Amino acid sequence: MIRTEKQGFRELLIIVLPYFVLCAAYATMVVFLEEYFGDHILKLSAQIGSVFGLAVAFFLGFRMNSAYDRWWEARKIFGELTNTTRSFSAKIYTYIQTPSNLVADADNSKSVVASELMDLTCCFINQLKNEIHEKPHPSYTEEAKLLFEIYNIDLNNKVSNEILMALSLKIEQIFSDKANFEKSDLMQHINQFYNIQGKAERINNTPFLKIYSAFTRVTVTIYVLMIPFIIGDIDIGGEESYLELLAIPLFAIVSTLFLTINKLANLYGDPLEENKTSVPIEKICQNIIANCQEVKRKW
Repeated sequence: MIRTEKQGFRELLIIVLPYFVLCAAYATMVVFLEEYFGDHILKLSAQIGSVFGLAVAFFLGFRMNSAYDRWWEARKIFGELTNTTRSFSAKIYTYIQTPSNLVADADNSKSVVASELMDLTCCFINQLKNEIHEKPHPSYTEEAKLLFEIYNIDLNNKVSNEILMALSLKIEQIFSDKANFEKSDLMQHINQFYNIQGKAERINNTPFLKIYSAFTRVTVTIYVLMIPFIIGDIDIGGEESYLELLAIPLFAIVSTLFLTINKLANLYGDPLEENKTSVPIEKICQNIIANCQEVKRKW
């Protein structure tokens, strides 16, 4: 996760530098060919560059906005997960504190019940994170395996769904008929977990306009290849002056800008992947689990 502008500059430099080197090498080759075969022989009309450049800028602008919308939606989903989990854990602690809310057997072991509910919630957070990162069956701890065995969670099925069903069943079992409001309130949180799970899977499993992405990449690449021919050399100080070599860094900078914007759009278009520009899922889930553990320690 990029937390500071300085750190962001370093990450940007890692992306930009290879593009700049390649574009500079290509620009050097074009300038050399132009000087060797004769000035302006390879130069194209500036009007072609203007029209083509405007189209490329339009495509990149739309793509960047769309990619950022996906990133922001993913961030809102995990913000909702944080708020829902905190509310769920706090209400479990509050509702179980009242003996009249529980059935007779649960009242004698309410601390154990609350602890198991917190552990199941933590398991759901971990499992949701792993499933988003394409790890549906990670290495579980011995405590998690024991908990799964107690609640008959089938690891051959979708484990996150199994955990939510186990939570729902346990809530139905431990709360008495007098606690219909409390039971209904907690079940609404379970429904919110399902909604969050579905939203995250929708972003993760829906390709981000792959045909449009491929078309934009081809368009940008063609435009970058045309830039040296459109601009031509820079005749500063006459033909014998080496100042015309300033055209090389100019070509490289302009080309790198277009390529970098397209690359950033690709990165932001996959907000749940494990890269520097993605939503910091790992950190968010760690904070959620830490909050659950704080509530659990109150027992």
